[in-house]
Amino acid sequence: MKIAIMGAGALGGAFGFLLAEAGFDVTLVDVDEAKVDAILSEGLTLMMPDGSSRHRSIRATTDPAEVGHVDLVQVAVKGYHTLSAAEFALPLVGPDTYMLSLQNGLGNLDRIASVVGPERVVGGITAHSAMSMGPTTIRFNAGKGGIHIGRFDGDRDDGLVRLADLFSVAGLEGHVIEGDVHEPIWRKLLANSSVNPVAALMGLTGREIQEMEEAAGLVRALACETGAVARAQGFTFAELDDPGEFVIRTLDWVGDNKVSMLQDVEAGRRTEIDTLNLAVVERGEKYGVDTPLNWTIGSLVRTMERKMLRDRRDGGGVA
Repeated sequence: MKIAIMGAGALGGAFGFLLAEAGFDVTLVDVDEAKVDAILSEGLTLMMPDGSSRHRSIRATTDPAEVGHVDLVQVAVKGYHTLSAAEFALPLVGPDTYMLSLQNGLGNLDRIASVVGPERVVGGITAHSAMSMGPTTIRFNAGKGGIHIGRFDGDRDDGLVRLADLFSVAGLEGHVIEGDVHEPIWRKLLANSSVNPVAALMGLTGREIQEMEEAAGLVRALACETGAVARAQGFTFAELDDPGEFVIRTLDWVGDNKVSMLQDVEAGRRTEIDTLNLAVVERGEKYGVDTPLNWTIGSLVRTMERKMLRDRRDGGGVA
């Protein structure tokens, strides 16, 4: 199977490495010419959860037209780049190509579908995470539960099973979602919108949030507010019975690791707050649910990131 991964960042690079190691034809596609050149000249090093390291060469390019049509395009960019990445990937799309998003937040599948059509779009979730340790070095944190995928349009076909199988072959434990793909996306959103901004604003790991009563209380409250928006849309999954406790339990998987939003803040990058808490605010307005906590924490993160980006632009460094 021929695979292209849009975005050679931490998770895209880690997945590309493992899929290539499993024998699949993989190309990383990224607009960052310096990063692509580094990958081509040095290869990728993947630091595994058990402390071991693996190294391999892998194909990478800034020009998707060089790759030709593929069986699978995985969009592995931040949510605010989803639309442009899907458009950039069009030279990769043939008659039977799937386009997959395992991204955090809301709206990514709709953006991809607006470019390639809903029948090509596969969405899902993963608890796997990764952290860039340098241009060509990635620390991979295997997550509990693997990868769960389903078609955006709700149909099911043999292609889904093949996609799940290829992730399993690569050691990433692929599963096909039974039912609505949006349900697990909202289940994960409960955790992301509750944990990520608290960790980013306070500089805390998952374990530290669990150990600090005030931080844990804020996470629980955010989860309950987001859960109310999910219920207003008609979702009834079991975790909505006690969303606060569900989210606190997910921090066991985070442990001493830094969530992606904290990594973004520490690196002075734009965060995904627009597709997380501020997207929850938009849904709340649509369905008549007040979301003051999501609005407040979303506004705090957005203000912080804009200040960091302004300081960087003005040459003042990242605060």
